[in-house]
Amino acid sequence: MLLAKSYQTGKHLEAFILLLISQHQLHGGAIIAELKSLLPASWTIDDGHVYRLLRQLEKDGALTSTWLVEQEGAPVRVYTLTAAGKERLRGWRDDIQLRVESLQRFLDLWREPK
Repeated sequence: MLLAKSYQTGKHLEAFILLLISQHQLHGGAIIAELKSLLPASWTIDDGHVYRLLRQLEKDGALTSTWLVEQEGAPVRVYTLTAAGKERLRGWRDDIQLRVESLQRFLDLWREPK
């Protein structure tokens, strides 16, 4: 019997965060919600890791943030992609494209072991 496997988003979590923010400004909670709806259920998303990545990306100049204060609820920090963030996202796209091509080659060559 095979056990259900769970996967960490790990290395590519940054790529997904940058991609989501490139599409529209988001706050941390909205990013986490979108990641959970977008990625397979078997992927584990660590909320704390998302917030640490957001802070690091801002420190690195890939994101900027502003506080959004609305009539209802607590203020939220909304993130926007910078020019450096767009370049970083393009780098992720190139990296992921190469990985997809490599993995597709594996699948093309795959035969069930005898």
